[in-house]
Amino acid sequence: MNEVLPFIDKSYEFVKGGTDIECYTAFREFLSKFVNQANLYNSKDIRIKRSQKFDGAKSIYPAVIIDNIPYKVEMLNKSHFGPKSGNGYIKLPYFGYRLSDIDNSWINIRCGFQSFELTEFKIVKWYSDNRDEELGHKYFVKDLELESTGKPSDTLKKFYNYFTSFYRELEKKDINMLENINKYKNILLSSKNLILRGAPGTGKTYLARQIANELTGGNEDQIGFVQFHPSYDYTDFVEGLRPVSNGDGIIEFKLQDGIFKKFCQKARDAQKTGGQDNFEETWTKLTDALNEKQGQYLFPRSSVPASLNSQGNVKFDSPVATKEKVYLLYKGEETKLKYETYQKIVLDHMKESYGLSDYVSPKIDTDKKFVFIIDEINRGEISKIFGELFFSIDPGYRGKDGEVSTQYANLHETNEKFYIPENVYIIGTMNDIDRSVDTFDFAMRRRFRFVEITAESQLGMLDEPLGYGAEEAKMRLRNLNAAIEKVEELNSHYHVGPSYFLKLQEVDFDYELLWSDYIKPLLEDYLRGSYDEVETLETLKKAFDLTKNKQTDRQDTGDDDADN
Repeated sequence: MNEVLPFIDKSYEFVKGGTDIECYTAFREFLSKFVNQANLYNSKDIRIKRSQKFDGAKSIYPAVIIDNIPYKVEMLNKSHFGPKSGNGYIKLPYFGYRLSDIDNSWINIRCGFQSFELTEFKIVKWYSDNRDEELGHKYFVKDLELESTGKPSDTLKKFYNYFTSFYRELEKKDINMLENINKYKNILLSSKNLILRGAPGTGKTYLARQIANELTGGNEDQIGFVQFHPSYDYTDFVEGLRPVSNGDGIIEFKLQDGIFKKFCQKARDAQKTGGQDNFEETWTKLTDALNEKQGQYLFPRSSVPASLNSQGNVKFDSPVATKEKVYLLYKGEETKLKYETYQKIVLDHMKESYGLSDYVSPKIDTDKKFVFIIDEINRGEISKIFGELFFSIDPGYRGKDGEVSTQYANLHETNEKFYIPENVYIIGTMNDIDRSVDTFDFAMRRRFRFVEITAESQLGMLDEPLGYGAEEAKMRLRNLNAAIEKVEELNSHYHVGPSYFLKLQEVDFDYELLWSDYIKPLLEDYLRGSYDEVETLETLKKAFDLTKNKQTDRQDTGDDDADN
């Protein structure tokens, strides 16, 4: 025991970068130490009982970083180490790096032993369900020349290059994806309103969320989301009367803000910086006291007992001092209010008894961005949902310049109008070929910038989830879409998007199931009622089955020489 544990070097680390030769040398140095430790732990002369506890039972180097790639390195865990017979591959020891946070996949090195001695390495892809995917690359320790002080061997270079290639490829994809997202982000910043349009399954909603995350720094509180549908209307989106219980079992209708109006209010509030306003805090103290007195609360300047009504406002017999109007009086924004005397009684009492501070107006800062995503925007009746917001949604009329009176303005307690703040950005998504909806309203169309998202531009979304299966999926998708364009009355708007091929994970990469259960039903909808539906489907299936970069014409249906 005492012989083993001191050998675990807790402070051991590499932080190397720069030239290739430096990386190869650092990797060789690391491998040499790793092999020596692994051989010591797996020596047949060392016996450690499985139930025995000791320091270093889980021994991981705290920082192994070579050329900016962080490795996790583990020797043993709970005394399970080494093959019992001294021969074969085992899970521990190992080293590797995380490939994806999404599915928690890793590129790991597995160790092979002969007679209790580490003799070879192999590279695998490990998944969170504890499954190894063999990648077909093995390297013998003797060929790596780990004790050499000369130039790293060619085998070691190949080992290192292949082992790190997955990380490098991921870095390139991340950079390309970020560039793509930044392109759309800049379009949104300049136009305020953006619609991502394209064929089904091109990942428009996913892309919209990525753009929103980039613009807001990933703050979910600054992102809103709604999906339109035929029954969605103005009362859901802007404002409307909603049934509420008054607490006595009686249902009343109360004016309530819709999802978009609430979102805009949040964006307006976020613009305010500095200032002084503790109204909410003191109003809560007052209403708590009113509740305790149960209708017997007396204000210093009033002989009428006060109580709270069902809307949470202060009621003096018949006159009512609403929270909204007391707040306006507090800010000095209204000089002529109904029942102003009672509102002033409440305001003065809040200052005298509950610590209400003098109001200091905040400064306005529009740098904090808010993004509202409308999924399937063309599935709703646009003019019905937006109403008078057609005017204020225009990029040139954001802020106070675009304020409008809403349809329920006569029910508002104040004359305040509604506007969309300067820091609100809108992203819509839509399928051009959706036959269940009307044409996008022309008055709204000119207020949005339309960008087409093609199936080809989104192929990168298959790389990480499908791994090595992504290339075949891309080839089949390209060939299928090329064949779709050659079908009479179809075009690129009818392409099949890469999202459909993500279903490969569900069907265990069975392309026949993918075709029959996901893609064929979509194509049948495209072709329903056409003269040669059956023959066209056969042609499209033939293109889908191609796994080489070849394309067929519709006339080639009977060509026996096509690759399958």
